[in-house]
Amino acid sequence: MKIGFAILHFSLIFFFTYLFAKRWNTIGSKLFWSAFIYHLVAGMFVGLVYLFYYSANDTWLFFEDAKRLSSIAHTNFPAYIKLLFDFSDNLNAGLVNEDFRSLLFIKILSALCFFSWDNYWVCTGYFSLLSFIASWFLHRKITGHFQNSTSCSALSFLFFPSVVFWSSGIEKETLTLASLYFLAGIFLQLIFHKKIDKFVLVMVFLACVLLWALKYYWAGVFLISALAAFVVEHLSLKLLVIKRHLILVYIFAFALIGVSVSFLHPNFYLHRFLEVVVSNHDEFIPLSADNNLVHFYQLSPTVTSVIINSPWALVSGIFRPFIGEGQGLLGLFASVENFLTLILFISFAWNFKNHFHEPINILFLAVVSYCIMLCIFLALSTPNLGTLSRYRVGFLPFLVFVFAYRNPLFDSAVKKFLN
Repeated sequence: MKIGFAILHFSLIFFFTYLFAKRWNTIGSKLFWSAFIYHLVAGMFVGLVYLFYYSANDTWLFFEDAKRLSSIAHTNFPAYIKLLFDFSDNLNAGLVNEDFRSLLFIKILSALCFFSWDNYWVCTGYFSLLSFIASWFLHRKITGHFQNSTSCSALSFLFFPSVVFWSSGIEKETLTLASLYFLAGIFLQLIFHKKIDKFVLVMVFLACVLLWALKYYWAGVFLISALAAFVVEHLSLKLLVIKRHLILVYIFAFALIGVSVSFLHPNFYLHRFLEVVVSNHDEFIPLSADNNLVHFYQLSPTVTSVIINSPWALVSGIFRPFIGEGQGLLGLFASVENFLTLILFISFAWNFKNHFHEPINILFLAVVSYCIMLCIFLALSTPNLGTLSRYRVGFLPFLVFVFAYRNPLFDSAVKKFLN
């Protein structure tokens, strides 16, 4: 019975994928179907790795909590519906994860558990489908606006190993990165003066709510970068002087909007923000092995200390673990991936001027500022290299795209691979 039910669900997953392929005219696209299978396998692999290799795992704990809520739905559906909207401290469902963000994620997952008859692999399949559809949506937007970007976009958003691995299974990153990809795609439409349908605006609202609820710091930095780029781009059409000093104007707009956004969440208040960063950092120290830590110089909740430690945080967030630093199977793969990313970055830096062409320049500034800010504060607050490798999926695919686009080394490697 359960096997037949699982087969039915996976048939539905492939059918939904077929419908999207038909809508996007990609039924015969090898890239489309290979990327879909890649996401599906990656999602399954997350479950297998944490089932047989690692003892500490969020994915199975989330699933077990979701099953507890799903069991309520099977016995008392009205009570389950009421429970979905109850985020009070009095909620007593015997859950392992009870913080707000985890609780929201578990409640979303519990709906899939209910319809899949508590099948982990079926739930994973739907998460993988969402991850793939969101990444393909952004891939289409990028390739539609930037010439000769198919290969680097496919690498960054469809196939980059650690990004797909951490955002295709039953993890909060799957929902948050899917939301971020969707919002990034809509932002591209706006920056290129394309119309947005009313239905899409509803989806934008839902994506914003979900991203803010699960990863408010991703949402905050993205909002600042996107608004700054949007404002500066529109002002540059009216004032020629802005084009002449684009970088300075963008930095000013970024700072001004950043101050405004800081009032949206208590943890964004400057004094509180630095305290939260250092507090999170200090909590990771006793839980991590010394050789798996990013060591900072006397980190304290002051602007001076953060500025001093930011360069090392940036390097560590993008390129570590280095070769030989990775711990375990995933650490080994991460170190190899980081080494290849470093080579890509060196080639990008050598050919830096290729990235400043209209209308890419303002988008380049927006993407780079988003990646740098998020990378620094994630590395400072999450000094464990293993955990950081997972958390950085919020900026890594965008940064890889910046490194790969119009990069002669990458273009040459793609030509050799395809030939």
